[in-house]
Amino acid sequence: MRLDDVVPRPQHVTRQARWIAAPPEVVWDALHAVRLSGLPVTLVLSAARFLPVVLSGRGLGQLHDRPFLDALPVPLLASEPPTSVVAGGLLQPWHLTGGESGPALDAAQLRAWDEPGWVVAAVDFRLTPRGNGTELASETRVRATDDASRRAFARYWRLIRPGSSAVRWEVLTAVELRATGRLR
Repeated sequence: MRLDDVVPRPQHVTRQARWIAAPPEVVWDALHAVRLSGLPVTLVLSAARFLPVVLSGRGLGQLHDRPFLDALPVPLLASEPPTSVVAGGLLQPWHLTGGESGPALDAAQLRAWDEPGWVVAAVDFRLTPRGNGTELASETRVRATDDASRRAFARYWRLIRPGSSAVRWEVLTAVELRATGRLR
């Protein structure tokens, strides 16, 4: 599965990539081994983002230690070892307490979703053999379903995009350190 299967015409895109001196199978295992407890920047930013949710009583237990891939804000859609992981779903992140919970949809349903008041968000982690190593890339794509949601998300994204990128860079670094044996 590719991100084009979920969000072919995004309004917002971020992409980060890193070459890692390890084969794809090793990078794959490292990606799946990264836990929230090993990501201090991610923990701090997540705690700040989820504070209103936790205070509302809706998010208790969201920040406990677990694999990073299990903590994504959207569900897993596809996993193709050792080449890609794709997650995607509906969000209303501009609401202080996270907005409504959208229905769980597959890639085709997300691609077609047009009910106002939502953004369709998808993220992938793609592993590509490069030379004597692996390029680990992550891309995030977002498409709003209507003009009001587009404007609300744009305001939200201006605030959190630097933090979102920092989280992704931290994950790529943690995977590299684990895959190359510099972090056990």
